[in-house]
Amino acid sequence: MAPLGPETPAELTVKNDFQTHIWAVFQDLYEDKWDQGRWNASVARFRAAHDPAIVQRFWARAKLPAWDALEAQFRKGPPPFLRPGWQSPLLGKRVDLGWIDRGPFEHVKGSTEGWRDAKLLIVEFWASRLCIAGHDEARLVLVFIGRKTSRTVYYALGALRCTSAATDYVPRGWCRPCLAVFRDLSAIARSHPEIKIITFNSEGIFTNAPIDAAAVRRFVAQRDDMDYPVFIDTHRVAVNSIFQPGQNLSIPLAFIITPKDGVVRWVGNPEDIAVPLDKALKAA
Repeated sequence: MAPLGPETPAELTVKNDFQTHIWAVFQDLYEDKWDQGRWNASVARFRAAHDPAIVQRFWARAKLPAWDALEAQFRKGPPPFLRPGWQSPLLGKRVDLGWIDRGPFEHVKGSTEGWRDAKLLIVEFWASRLCIAGHDEARLVLVFIGRKTSRTVYYALGALRCTSAATDYVPRGWCRPCLAVFRDLSAIARSHPEIKIITFNSEGIFTNAPIDAAAVRRFVAQRDDMDYPVFIDTHRVAVNSIFQPGQNLSIPLAFIITPKDGVVRWVGNPEDIAVPLDKALKAA
């Protein structure tokens, strides 16, 4: 497909109409709140209001699926952890942290030493890129974003797939939210020696695709904003031990834990960590 070029005024009109009269209206009308008549009328109005060629360009740029797949995803609704009032089942619960010492993990920089004696432990999951390939539902990875925060969250959809063959493993884009919090975590590590931060790279966190450890090492080596321990979760030890049980299937994701009792004090995006971290420090 030829490059789309910059958005035209006509495309912006289509996008604004879609966001206002499709997205904003139906993102909360999932499951038993679904209104088929309203959907049909809204789609018919939208399609009649715009040049099909302009709509097609917007569709291609936004990587949206066909209308029937779009309808199915809106009807299904967002994952549970993006719904109002949801909280992780690990919140306030004691968890076994022995896996931190057992591993195995691929070491990149820093050490896990001292976590048991820290006042607080932050465990964070991140990826440099996300692998999204081939399925209509995968293109909806941004459809239900922004319910809890204003910034982008990447989450697992059941249809996401990446093959194990290196020639088919095609990262489609940076995990920009992951990159955005590197400096925030580094600032915490520098200003709070009583807090231990351990981060785990999990490039295939949603797909089980193999991780190119050498590529991750090169990525970290080129960064000047990751001043904390970094490990690669090649065997999915960290993912299976705390990420999956926490059920907040998004990245970047951080857990605030008190090592003295193993209790999870907070689970969320590191961009939102300041207030809960201050609270946890005062209570620890």
